[in-house]
Amino acid sequence: MQELIEEVKRISGNMARLGWAESNGGNISVRLKPEFYPYFDDCQPKSEWLNLSLSLPEIGGERFLVTGTGCHLRNIEISPQKNLGVIELDKKGESYRLLWGYEPQGAPTSELPSHLMSHCRMKIKSNNQMFAFIHTHPTHIIALSYAVANLNTRTLTKLLWQSHAECIVAFPEGVEFLPWMMAGSVDMAKATADAMGRRNLAVWQYHGICSGGCDLDEAFGRIEVVEKAAEIYLCVRAVGGFQQTLSEEQLLAIALNFNCPVDKSLWG
Repeated sequence: MQELIEEVKRISGNMARLGWAESNGGNISVRLKPEFYPYFDDCQPKSEWLNLSLSLPEIGGERFLVTGTGCHLRNIEISPQKNLGVIELDKKGESYRLLWGYEPQGAPTSELPSHLMSHCRMKIKSNNQMFAFIHTHPTHIIALSYAVANLNTRTLTKLLWQSHAECIVAFPEGVEFLPWMMAGSVDMAKATADAMGRRNLAVWQYHGICSGGCDLDEAFGRIEVVEKAAEIYLCVRAVGGFQQTLSEEQLLAIALNFNCPVDKSLWG
C-alpha cells in the first residue's frame, strides 16, 4: 500500500510542478485491488455511511484511494494522510464511509460522483483491468478549448492526432469533448462516465481533462500526450498556422504499424 501512496505522491507532485493543479485544482482516485484491503480491515470507520445520491452496484463494496476536497495536490508529498483518504462503498454502491486519511476532519473530492461513475464504466469496459482516474487542468488543452470554435469529439480528436504523431498511438479511440457543464454536478458526472465508457480521455470545455488507465502512470501519460499536442497546435497557430500536417493515410499507417485499433468513425 505504501508503494501506491508513493505513486500518488509522485504523480500529484508532477501535476503541481507542471502547473496543472493550481490551488486546490485537480483530483485523483484509484480503485483499490483486493490485495490492499487488509491494510484497512482493522481501521475504525471515521464516518457514518454517507449517501451518494447514486446507485453503483457494479462497484458496491469496493474501496478507493481518493484525494481530499480542498486539498492542494502539491501538499500530498508532504502530508499524504491529510490530503488523501480511503473510502468504502456499501454493497449496493449507494453510500460510502471514510476508513483512513483526510486528517483531521476532511472529506473526498467534490468531484467524487464523476470519479465513481467513471470507475464503474471503466471497470466494465476493461473487464476489470482499469483502476486509475485523474482529473487535472493542463494549460494548453484548456486554452485550445477557447481558441478553436465548434469543437466536438471528432474535430478535437483529428486536430490532436494531426498535431503530434504520438497521439494516434496513445489514444486511438479518440478524445471525448464535453461542452461546458457545472463542475461537480450530476450532469457532469454522468456525461464524464458515459465518455469514459467509450474512450480513455475526456476534455471538459474551458476546464480541464479526465483520463483513465490501468494505473496512474498510464492515465497520466495519456494526458501528457494530449497536452503536448495542444501545445504544438497553439504554437503553430501563433506563427502563422499549419503549412502541412499528418495526412489520414499517414495516421492510419502509424496506427497499423503499432497495431492500434483506431475509431475510424472519427475521420468524418
